[in-house]
Amino acid sequence: MNKRFTLVSLAIVLGICAFIYFTQTQVITVSRPAVHAQSAYGVRAVKNVRVQNYNALGDNVSYYDKVPQRVIAVGEQINETLVALGVEQNVICPVRYGNPFYTPEPQYAEEYNKIKFQDNVVLNMENVLSMQPDLIISGQVLYADKKLKSTDFWNKRGIHTYVSTNANSPTSHNKKETLEQEWAFILGLGTIFDKETEAKKIVADMQQDIAAVREKTQSLPKPKVMIIEMLGKNIVAYDDSKLAGDICVKLGAQVPSFTSGTIGLETIIEENPDVLFVVKSGGNPEEAADFFRKHPALKSLRVVQAGHVYGISLNYTYNSAIKTGEGIKKFAKGIYPELF
Repeated sequence: MNKRFTLVSLAIVLGICAFIYFTQTQVITVSRPAVHAQSAYGVRAVKNVRVQNYNALGDNVSYYDKVPQRVIAVGEQINETLVALGVEQNVICPVRYGNPFYTPEPQYAEEYNKIKFQDNVVLNMENVLSMQPDLIISGQVLYADKKLKSTDFWNKRGIHTYVSTNANSPTSHNKKETLEQEWAFILGLGTIFDKETEAKKIVADMQQDIAAVREKTQSLPKPKVMIIEMLGKNIVAYDDSKLAGDICVKLGAQVPSFTSGTIGLETIIEENPDVLFVVKSGGNPEEAADFFRKHPALKSLRVVQAGHVYGISLNYTYNSAIKTGEGIKKFAKGIYPELF
């Protein structure tokens, strides 16, 4: 009898303890605040492009119902842009192209240098599928049959793609590249990651810099600017159909147009520019500029004699994203050195 009474009493005590524990746990769970950013996110439409075999096929509208948490981001400036927006922690696979001369802007350097880039990763279909990303951010070049197929391939599997569109071949002049496309790319990232305020501030600062230069130079004659790059033995001309040319035009310069993507030294002599920018990919821009500064055939040109030949990294002129702002300043300083 006493034993049975003891067991019944123990069961009652354990039941009361369990009731108190689960009641308290439920209260704690209910009172825990919801994550505002996700619950208030809603559904967002972001316009971008469909890409297959490096070619843009038309518009691509993606619908997001939450901030992506498993992002593959390809390219130094794309990863730096995510740092600028404060969302680099959402990237599970940061990849860079490996330019040893790439330098993050001072305000982003500390966080950028903490990124653990996956330099040995092979971005093919199998590896990317195994990572289970919810978003891939890159330039157009990633979408080729031997790499990641097409954007449609990933979108059909519920994986978003967001492509930087100012990424045409340097020798191709049949598609206009513009500053507005870089701004739209940044603003789109702001929408995707719920960082609209930060993205708008970045773009507004660029627009303000251009407006300030135009205001100070409106009464001055338009300087003639050429932007070139050595690709092997060929000289590539970046005219006003390229991003670099569009930046210079918006800064008030005259940028010659070319029907062909490549030119010879005689074209530089004929154009006789006031300012010459030499683009360099994956190397030292000043060494690239020195080739033209010291070339015997160009030594009599006013641009060489005046010291207005400048090297500039490709990062500021191609898929530039966050680097666009500093690119604007570099072009402005070269075109109007008297203002700085």
